[in-house]
Amino acid sequence: MLIDVHSHYMPKAVARALEQRAETPRIFKRDGKMLIEYGERSVAPLAPVFFEPELILEQMHGAGIDHAVLSVSIPGVDWLGAEHGEEVAEAANEETASIVGRYPDRFSGLATVPLQAPERAAEVLRRSVALGLKGAMIYSNVAGAHLDEPSRRVFFDAASSLDVAVMLHPTYPLCAPSMMAGGMIEMTGFLVDTTTATLRLVFDGLFERHPDFKFIVPHAGSLIPYFVGRIDHFGRVQRPGSTGAITGPASDHIRKLYVDTVSEWPPAVRLCCDFFGVDRIMHGTDHPFWPMALGPRLLGQLELSAEDRAKIEHKNAARVFQIQLPAIKVV
Repeated sequence: MLIDVHSHYMPKAVARALEQRAETPRIFKRDGKMLIEYGERSVAPLAPVFFEPELILEQMHGAGIDHAVLSVSIPGVDWLGAEHGEEVAEAANEETASIVGRYPDRFSGLATVPLQAPERAAEVLRRSVALGLKGAMIYSNVAGAHLDEPSRRVFFDAASSLDVAVMLHPTYPLCAPSMMAGGMIEMTGFLVDTTTATLRLVFDGLFERHPDFKFIVPHAGSLIPYFVGRIDHFGRVQRPGSTGAITGPASDHIRKLYVDTVSEWPPAVRLCCDFFGVDRIMHGTDHPFWPMALGPRLLGQLELSAEDRAKIEHKNAARVFQIQLPAIKVV
C-alpha cells in the first residue's frame, strides 16, 4: 500500500475566482493555454490534470500509488475578500468532498480555508471535517501577512480541538524580490518562506499550546533539519527572545513536526529520518508540479528496513490523516 500525502488539484470554484482577478494571483489565457500567475516572475501552466480526478487516477496507477490526499493548489483563497473567500472555500471543499465520495478508496481530502479571516477559517474547517475532509492545507503567508499573527490562533485552536492535520505549503514568497534570478523563487524562495513560517509558529508557542498538534512541513522539512543546531545555539546564547518564550530548546518543539519525502535527494530524507524519526515521515509526490513517479522511486533509494518503509509508505499517513482503508492495518 502506497499513500501520497502531497497531491494537488485546482477546484473549479477557486479557478473561477482567480479568472476574475486582474491582479496577481490570477488565471489567464495566452495562445490558447491556461496559465496561473502567482506573482512577478512566477507563472505556471494549468494542465487538465489540475482539474480532472480521473486524470490524477491514471497517473497514480502508472506510479503505483494506491491512495492520495488531495489538497487545493496554491494560492488558495487567501487573496480574496473575507466573505468571498469563505464562499469560494466552501464551494472548493464541497468539490473535494464530492471527489472523495466518488473514489473513497483512492482519495482523501484536505480543506482550504480563508485565513485572512481567522474566525471564518475556523468555521470553514469545522464544516469541512463534518463533510469528511481530513484537515486543511494552509500556505506559508496569508496574502503577504504572517501565519503567527495572534488573531490566527483561533484557527490552530480549532484544528487542535478537532484533532486533524494541518499541512503547510509554500505560496508566492515574501522574499520574492530577492529571488528574481533564474528559477530561484520556486527553487529557493518557496523553502525560505515555509521555513520562516514554520519557525515563527514554533517560536510563538504552537506546541506549547497544543503539544500533539499534527503540523506537516513538506519538501523534507524544508530547510529546517539542516540548521537545527544553529537554531538551538542562538536559543541558548541569545535568550530571552531568540526563540520566543517556548520551554526548552527549540529542537524539542521542531521534532514534533511531520514531514514528507518530496526532495528527489535521498540524503535529505535520511537526515529527516535521523532527526524527526521514521514515525514522522510520509511519502509525497507534489503532483502535478513534480512527476508523480519520482516519489516512489526515491523510496527505493533509501535502503530502509521493511518496517520503516511500510511506515513511510502508508502507516504514518493512515495514522496522521485517520485514513480507513481495508488494505491498511494501522499499528
